[in-house]
Amino acid sequence: MKSRSLDDRMERFYTLTLRLYPAPFREAHSSAMRQAFHDALRDNTLARRVLIPIVVRDLVISLVKEHLVMLRASLARPALLFNAAVLAGISTVLALALYAIPQQVLRLGANDPQVQMAGDLAARLEQGVAPAAAVVPDSIDMARSLAPFVIVYDDAGRPVASQAMLNGSVPTPPSGVFNYVRTHGEERVSWQPARGSAGPVRIAAVVMRVNGAHPGFVLAGRSLREVEAREQLVQHLAGLAWLAMLGLIAVGTLAFGWYTRPRTTA
Repeated sequence: MKSRSLDDRMERFYTLTLRLYPAPFREAHSSAMRQAFHDALRDNTLARRVLIPIVVRDLVISLVKEHLVMLRASLARPALLFNAAVLAGISTVLALALYAIPQQVLRLGANDPQVQMAGDLAARLEQGVAPAAAVVPDSIDMARSLAPFVIVYDDAGRPVASQAMLNGSVPTPPSGVFNYVRTHGEERVSWQPARGSAGPVRIAAVVMRVNGAHPGFVLAGRSLREVEAREQLVQHLAGLAWLAMLGLIAVGTLAFGWYTRPRTTA
């Protein structure tokens, strides 16, 4: 009698467990599964210590499998996939904007002191001041220092006065920069003159045309090292934000697909 009472409780528990299956699967197979479990309990040749682990393992495996099948069918709906794709596209655009806008602000802001320095120096040279007198002597190492500097070039693009040096000499921008400035009056470029002792050197440079008694060009520049470090940080933060948005979209899509899955009356 005690064994029969235990079997009855186990059957009731098994029946309750079947309610965890998706409704379509439950309608199609629950009766056969209950009958199979009932027959297994009545089989005296099958010990409980063997039967119960088998039943539990099969329940867990089949529950996961059937819910995955149902979820895949739910997510395969065109409207749900379209909405997820649109949201992923919007998230990608937002992440790109989160990177591109601060990056441009940082890069354009790197030219601020050089614009004023180059303009003031060009004005002095056009007033007749000699390059050697207009440029305050200094010995800035472009590979190491973050200080802004100025360089004066003659009309042929040869340096005639400089506050900075790289690897023991005064570097010169590509001739195409001078040709452009000769026609347009000014150019703002990211200049990589050479590799320094600590690696590549990148300079935010403003180049202006000088006319008058000392025709040529003035270049004002400063290292982009700190600016590029901030740009890298912005890139990482934008990437993390993008991954977070995609994760939220995935979780929301899965949850919506789950709660709007097709149901039938049990």
